[in-house]
Amino acid sequence: MYDLIIRNGFVIDGSGAPGSFADVAVRGDKVAKIAPHIDEQAVKTLDAAGAIVVPGLIDPHVHEEWVCFVDGGFEHFLRQGVTTLVNGNCGHSVLPGPRDNFIDYFWGNGLLSTRQKDDYKKRFPEWHDYASYMAAVEKAGTNINLASLIGHGSLRWTVMKGAHDRPPTPAEAAEIERHLRLAMEQGAMGVSFGLDYVPSRYAKLDELVSVTKIVAEYDGVAAAHLRHALGIKEATEEFVNVGRLSGAKIQVSHLKSTCPEAFEVARKAVDEEGLRVRVDTIPRSTGHCTSKSRLILFIMALSDELFAGGAEGVKKALSTPEGRAVVKKDAYIFAGDKADLFVVRSEDPKLEAKSVKAIAAERGVDPDECMLDLLGDDLDYTFWLGGPSRKDFPATGHVATIIANPYVSVGTDEIMGDPEYPFDWYELQRRGGFPIFFRMYRAAGVATEEIIRRNTTMVAEHFGLSGRGRLAEGFFADIAVIDAEAYDFPPATMESYKNPLATASGVRHVVVNGKLALESGRLLATRSGRTIKRGQ
Repeated sequence: MYDLIIRNGFVIDGSGAPGSFADVAVRGDKVAKIAPHIDEQAVKTLDAAGAIVVPGLIDPHVHEEWVCFVDGGFEHFLRQGVTTLVNGNCGHSVLPGPRDNFIDYFWGNGLLSTRQKDDYKKRFPEWHDYASYMAAVEKAGTNINLASLIGHGSLRWTVMKGAHDRPPTPAEAAEIERHLRLAMEQGAMGVSFGLDYVPSRYAKLDELVSVTKIVAEYDGVAAAHLRHALGIKEATEEFVNVGRLSGAKIQVSHLKSTCPEAFEVARKAVDEEGLRVRVDTIPRSTGHCTSKSRLILFIMALSDELFAGGAEGVKKALSTPEGRAVVKKDAYIFAGDKADLFVVRSEDPKLEAKSVKAIAAERGVDPDECMLDLLGDDLDYTFWLGGPSRKDFPATGHVATIIANPYVSVGTDEIMGDPEYPFDWYELQRRGGFPIFFRMYRAAGVATEEIIRRNTTMVAEHFGLSGRGRLAEGFFADIAVIDAEAYDFPPATMESYKNPLATASGVRHVVVNGKLALESGRLLATRSGRTIKRGQ
């Protein structure tokens, strides 16, 4: 007797091999049998007729490491068929501990609101290292599997006691190494860099290589949000060179599809040099929707001059001509004429669905001054920064060379926001990254089996997620049953952006470690997800 049998589906095993109609039996947390027809019975049977049965999809680039302490459901991932997440990206992670250290770092980088900072210091469990963090996650419970990288920015900020534009001293470098080695020995996946962000952006090539060599000793992965100031292709070349000099596996994070040449840099590094390089990309994105309070935190995080003064310092700067000049100089939102910067939610309904450029015209002021006025007044707003199509991840899709690149997967870069205040910070299209990628690549003629391989086996093997990413006997039973024709996510409109909790369609069932987490489209509180340690 099996615990579960999924019958009559078209089984795609994640290897890239042609799929076939088969039944899949599960016993305990493993796939026990796959055969054209299984005669034995099961405690529960699911009919997958008309659907594809695939390994649970894996997202190598998210920021969900603390979300399970608020809500372990992870519904929007399950509704895409995702069963495993790799956290700790862009140089940001929950380590080094203790807990309050992580909370202060995330708040200082605009990644937690002031409300969250104050609340989470009271609510979240304590941890001090990777092992105790993972134990806290397991106790809290999660519907999907969670793995994590260690953020170089978090390491550097903790050891160097702030964001300093200088190399670490020998003693500081040794302390960074100590923290990183401890985390790797406790099962961390590797290290991540945020080379646009304070403080990782202060690291030169030799520092990146030195840190990455430590990870290479454990056969871990080094991932990077690139140093985009160099140019996208040049920034990709810089990080590929880190892989070349260190010998480590590298992951180029959320590579921008507007630069196909950068994807070719990664492909050639694999095909011509044998380097272990993989790429993830956001299939489609719009501008971020961001509350005013969160936007003020971002301005603080991006400004060397305003960083030390915190959010209150930014607010004070908005009240003086000199301070407003600094905000305009340092904040990326002041590029352009504000025609693609909208108010989607406001305490003044007359402003909703209008661009800042239009509001400025109504008020008879310069658009930059209008934006500064909105940031400095006493009303609450949610701004749509960039509107319905971001130039770097456009709705027009990918060119042929990117689609043909066998080393590219989805990395949704799902915005963490505030689960208890969803209008604080969100971006809808990333909540549907996998169906968007699936439909785009299928329409371009890529075989369904190859699309699944890129988002399961390829990622699992690169990150060392043993026993996952493949639908095969003896592997963990992470399984998604998907109606391929209905697998979709709605396009961006002004109305859709008033619903920050939209989810994908087309996923019937999801099994995580042998237990149903989504059944017939209904979310369950099974909490059968696990923490994953490198190589285990």
